[in-house]
Amino acid sequence: MTITNEHPWQSGPRELFQFAINANNSPCDGGSRIAFLLIDVCVETTFRTFLSLPERISGSGIGYPELRRYAAGNFHELAKGVGLAAGGKVSDDELNHARFYHGVRNRLYHEGNGITVGEEYVRGYGTLVANLLNRLLGVDGEEMLPAVWKKRHDASSHALADMRKGLKREIDRFQHLINLVMEHSEPRMIYPSTVRKLAECSEFDIITFGAKLQSFRQLLEENISNEKLRAWLLEFLADDVNYDRPQAISNSQLIMELGKDPVALYSFLVGIQTIPLENVSMETLDNWDDISYIRQDDYSIMGLYESAKFFEDMFGGKHWFGISEAKLMERCGDLRNRLEAISERMERRSPA
Repeated sequence: MTITNEHPWQSGPRELFQFAINANNSPCDGGSRIAFLLIDVCVETTFRTFLSLPERISGSGIGYPELRRYAAGNFHELAKGVGLAAGGKVSDDELNHARFYHGVRNRLYHEGNGITVGEEYVRGYGTLVANLLNRLLGVDGEEMLPAVWKKRHDASSHALADMRKGLKREIDRFQHLINLVMEHSEPRMIYPSTVRKLAECSEFDIITFGAKLQSFRQLLEENISNEKLRAWLLEFLADDVNYDRPQAISNSQLIMELGKDPVALYSFLVGIQTIPLENVSMETLDNWDDISYIRQDDYSIMGLYESAKFFEDMFGGKHWFGISEAKLMERCGDLRNRLEAISERMERRSPA
């Protein structure tokens, strides 16, 4: 909730943010760079001020000595302290964004004149500090944002939401079609009991790996009807963890781990048989080689699916700090279009 009556500890961060906005609006050269540096000072001051507030104001459950220790630290100590003391007021992703932007600030500061900062970074850091001011100090930072930032932020939010929906739609379509293909070609692989066993085999450590590997081999032998595919898998997988080559064991672990998400494993099986990318197929994969590259989207439909899932998670705020909105939109648009093309190929192959 925003506090309308300004307290002394609110004025400093508020003034810094206003100075930053004024600098960014200035026609002089270097205005955006100065604005970015001032925003960083504002974030650091906001963190330090919050950690110095009495518990009855901040609501922190951390003891005063520990708060003071964090408040006296560097930027990363401040961010860590806020993460501990602010509870649900500030998310981990917002703190990660702040750390990323502070890293940009360090490059600006240490590399000297001639280094510029993009308008997108200034706007992104400014929007972030507006939220931090509100949640940590009760300062209405959003009201201070330039109107053009708000318009671009709203437009960007709509575009990102539309892209997320489009990517999710293609992921859902891909998952549905892969399951249909497996239901037609290897129906026993999609039985609930098989899916449960795949998940069990995918969870292993150095002690349980040998037994889980044998269970995985037995599961494939009992549930894959295509003789060529079954023989290839059993020959490709390691057999004896005590004597097989380290690379064969590593490759086996990769394939077993796919069972955490059955669609990933199904995509691998379909890809190496009927929809290979970059000539990755049963004829070209060799367990003497490191096959981890097939988890990249350029090399297999399994890699394409896993990349799409990863970027879908980014929209949920789990990973994407430091990636510009433009790059995120471009990457996700490419993945969506390629998933769509693969789904169309599967639809043409699926039985009526």
